[in-house]
Amino acid sequence: MGFLDPTRESAGGTGISRMHDAEKKRAALKETIARRWTQWGAWLLAVLFVVVLFTLSVLKHDSFHTRALDLAKFDQAIWNTLHGRFLFSTIENQSILANHFSPLLALLSPLFLIWNDVRMLFLAQAAGLAVAGLLLHQIVKARYAQLAPWFLLAFYLNPALHEVALVEVRRVTFAIPFLALALYALFARRRRLMLIGLLLALLAKENLGLVVGMVGIYLILFERDWKWGVPVALIGLAWAVVVTFWVIPALASPASEGTELYPQLDQFCVEGESYGEIVTNLLREPQVLLQRLIDKPALQALLRILFPVGLLLPFLALDWLLIILPSVAYMLMSCGSSMHQLKSWYSAEILPGLFAAVGVALTRLSGRRAPWATAWLVFTTIVGFALYSHAPLGARYEPENYRVNDHHRLAAKVIEAIPPDSRVAAQDPYVPHLTHREYIYLFPWISGSWRKIDYFLLDRQLHPYPLQPDEVKDLVEEMLTNTSLAIAMEGDGIYLFQQGGLSPAACPADTVVDETMLLDRVEVAILEEDGFFHTMPGEPIEVSPGQALRVGLYWKALEASNGERTVSVRIADSAGALIAQSDHMPGNGKKPTSEWQAGLEIRDVHYLTVSPHAEPGATSLDVVVYDSFTGEVMPFEDRSEILHPCDILLLP
Repeated sequence: MGFLDPTRESAGGTGISRMHDAEKKRAALKETIARRWTQWGAWLLAVLFVVVLFTLSVLKHDSFHTRALDLAKFDQAIWNTLHGRFLFSTIENQSILANHFSPLLALLSPLFLIWNDVRMLFLAQAAGLAVAGLLLHQIVKARYAQLAPWFLLAFYLNPALHEVALVEVRRVTFAIPFLALALYALFARRRRLMLIGLLLALLAKENLGLVVGMVGIYLILFERDWKWGVPVALIGLAWAVVVTFWVIPALASPASEGTELYPQLDQFCVEGESYGEIVTNLLREPQVLLQRLIDKPALQALLRILFPVGLLLPFLALDWLLIILPSVAYMLMSCGSSMHQLKSWYSAEILPGLFAAVGVALTRLSGRRAPWATAWLVFTTIVGFALYSHAPLGARYEPENYRVNDHHRLAAKVIEAIPPDSRVAAQDPYVPHLTHREYIYLFPWISGSWRKIDYFLLDRQLHPYPLQPDEVKDLVEEMLTNTSLAIAMEGDGIYLFQQGGLSPAACPADTVVDETMLLDRVEVAILEEDGFFHTMPGEPIEVSPGQALRVGLYWKALEASNGERTVSVRIADSAGALIAQSDHMPGNGKKPTSEWQAGLEIRDVHYLTVSPHAEPGATSLDVVVYDSFTGEVMPFEDRSEILHPCDILLLP
């Protein structure tokens, strides 16, 4: 019968055997993946983290969303250290130690021997944060090797870490790997390694003395290690007090206002002209600071920081969490919005301690509970990422900060054209791109005479800090009229002015109008395909339909004007029809002739666009001067009403 057929039985046995073989292969594959994830997952995550963070930082920089304060200030100070001027920045005309004590930045200067570019700092910061994660994950790996990569994933996806890293380069960020080293060494009971990490972290910022001091107190209270705990506590707390209240004020420029006090006290809105007055006022009204600890923004800040690390997980290692509590309280008591709400870089000094507490908590859980706690950590991290992260796919990601457009590419070309040994004063977004030089200034904050500046770089489109957009517009108009400033480059609202630059080729005029106004020469520049105006060296000047021109009229007042005059610059086609025209009072209305006095020299700039329907042929650039109120044309000295300084050839 069929069911006793030995052939069928043999086939069934073979099928079952194959199923068992397949299950064994799947199990072996899962085991191999799990083993390799445990062995190599952390390194893979670290590499991906560095690549992504570095790429985002470079894109933010290339789209001109990095700032003079503080990236450019730090970058120039580090570069200056390599060239014999220890942590000095001309942007503030003093050492950067006068605001925060961060000699650790000097240790970064040799990196510029490898790559002499501000982007080297982005790479160093990304690598440092990646190393911090690798060090902290060793705490979990000591007991649960298979869970350690998941812990590291939670660290790299943490939204607070992204906010710290993507705001731009900050001094305290470079303390994170050393704090992580110290906390790992504390867990592993490697005291000398712990001390090295703590001492290096102290060099990043003065208030890190609070963290160091609390490590010493932890050793005393929870490990009964007086030998190490007492000196570490004393070093940290003494550093925080002495450096904050005496060393930093002593390093401030003597000309700086209020240099006898710690400059960051304004972050706490405390009253008093001396430390004694401040302490007296705080003792009289301690609630001024204490009430900020529990106000709504402070509680929201704590929730935003704690939720992505499992909310309650850090409290399972409360002894470790105590290490960062004074630092948290210090920041929450601030009246500064970002500091009080732990935004931007202000969570940097507490993140290593926070994750160390989470890691220790996981090691204290049983083998049954630890995987569930790790899963909860990863889950809250992913939710927190979606809600709070500034990285791509996070709710607070701002793609425009990382999008490089044509305007940015033009700006990069202007920067490349500036000689490396020149002194430059530039608008805020440009300064971080120009810092590897001895003198760079944030316009208009220039110490000393403006005459020592070789180049001025302004942009009507990018962020105007510390000015307002209208102020930038007015300054550009003023500088366009200044004949001592050559227009070295211009395109899409970007202006590079060169002090004492050579006058470009121009059409001679040397004629007088209205008996008071000498027109010396006329400079014509054409907007080319590369996006910049280029001065035309000779005649005839070839112009295509639809093309834009910049015409500079160089005037000199022979004596006070006879009235208010308007200047008209025109191009007519071969039939006499106007195909381009610009009429305004000199200096686009900023230099009216009614205010001219003998000896005044200005460059009156006009912008024209040739009609796209212009007929080809030979013509000329024409200049007409007329009374601003009556419209009466003012004759030139040869009694002609129209001056033809330049020949124009309209191309087909």
